Amino acid sequence: MNAPYPQPSGLAAGMHPAVLSSRLRQSLIVGVGAGLIPLAVASAIAVAVPHPNLALTVGIAFGALGVVVLVTNSRLEVTVAILALYLGLLDGFVKLGTGGHEVASVFRDVLIFAVSLGAILRLLVKKERIRMPPMSGWVVLFVALVLAEAFNPRTHGIVKALGGFRQQLEFVPFFFFGYVIMRSKERFRKFFIILGVVALANGLVSTYQTKLSPGQLASWGPGYSELVKGGGEPGAKGGFGARLYISEGVARIRPPGLGKDAGFGGSVGLIAVPCTLALLATWRGRRRWAGVLLSLGALLGVVTGLGRLQVVGAVLALLAFGVLSASAGRRITRPLGAFVGVLALALPLGAVLVSIEAPGTFNRYAEIAPSRITSAKDKKTGELNVLPHQLAVAPLGVGLASAGAATGFGGTVTDRLEGHSVGAETQFNFMADELGLPGLLLWVGIVLNLIWLALWRLRKIADVDLRIDLAAVFAVPAALLIMGLSGPISASSAAGPFVWFATGIAAYWFVGPGRRIAAETGGRQ
Repeated sequence: MNAPYPQPSGLAAGMHPAVLSSRLRQSLIVGVGAGLIPLAVASAIAVAVPHPNLALTVGIAFGALGVVVLVTNSRLEVTVAILALYLGLLDGFVKLGTGGHEVASVFRDVLIFAVSLGAILRLLVKKERIRMPPMSGWVVLFVALVLAEAFNPRTHGIVKALGGFRQQLEFVPFFFFGYVIMRSKERFRKFFIILGVVALANGLVSTYQTKLSPGQLASWGPGYSELVKGGGEPGAKGGFGARLYISEGVARIRPPGLGKDAGFGGSVGLIAVPCTLALLATWRGRRRWAGVLLSLGALLGVVTGLGRLQVVGAVLALLAFGVLSASAGRRITRPLGAFVGVLALALPLGAVLVSIEAPGTFNRYAEIAPSRITSAKDKKTGELNVLPHQLAVAPLGVGLASAGAATGFGGTVTDRLEGHSVGAETQFNFMADELGLPGLLLWVGIVLNLIWLALWRLRKIADVDLRIDLAAVFAVPAALLIMGLSGPISASSAAGPFVWFATGIAAYWFVGPGRRIAAETGGRQ
């Protein structure tokens, strides 16, 4: 009598032996590759660099392992979530803590490429017809404009062009991520939780950093020292007025949080404020307390970011969320009322606590009066005043990698415009520098289109919870227009991915298949 074939248990239960054997072989191949690739990378670094940075070498080796995981993982929502957590929690610390700005920047792009490559390979394996999402015209036009800028006579060489490509296009894949992933209310909840956790973590770290002296923060690593003393990434400005400010005769820090530049926690908090309020409005029972915690964490990030325009932007995002979600009636007014009550108690207590530990921390907000937000002494205002003349003289821009962090690619060029260099103190100057008037109009057009679609389409969403979720996402673009006065947000690891991600969400729910689903079933799939 033949003995029965042993049946596998657990995850392999019910699986045909041949299929099980094939999957085991595939897993073994992936596992061996995942181990050999980091080993090869670490060995190459050890051979090429006589005295390598140990932390950076180990980080690159583990990063190579992460790339393998991102490419081979079959769930796009998981890989994008991992990428988002890296951008929000680790990217800045990797850059500043190790001082390896260029390597860390390339690593971020490799992660984005790995997630994109994995998604493309899965599409090819399915052998299904690939169709471009709605609103892809905006994306194609933007990419074409960036590529065409390489032929601008003011773009000095191929290295400059490559630096500009990276700076302008690295977050474009998030358009496709948003379109493919955000197709249910459950996905919105998870997305908002990730934003809330990242904002809370940055807020807590920023709060701690407000108590540090510039010298203490500089001891965190080479990059932190550059933030305090000046220098840093090519094109970045350092020193007083940028990362430090004077209060009561004492130099104080604008906390970078977990980001690579001052005020990163404030930018993340601004984006998370309406999204965490959506959790508060749509969650039931005890889970609302988690929504309150995440909402307060987002506000903590905004306040401790010590950016005046970030505070104004957060207020504007709250107002926009209130307007867009007004049709939800009591579903939104009750939790908002409760949140305002908690906020009325939490903010004064938090301000007192931080002021006791670090007196004068919030003196920077003395200039938050509307008449002083962009005062004449501010360099940002000066650059905005020059913008019309610059567009008249150089309507096609002054070349790729002419502003922002990519300025040092291929060497620094100072003679950009009538014998003077250009800056990127605002998003509008940044786009005009790199892409000229067409790029400036196109970027502003993308953001304004998001706001218009939300105002026009939201009222047609049948499900109230889904309407609130979408209102939270599209309350942010209006605030980002204001935030554009504070720096090149399209290159920021917080606002840059969000704009493209939100555009992908709009393509699905306002223009694409989700429009019909939302009207008929309220987003239940």
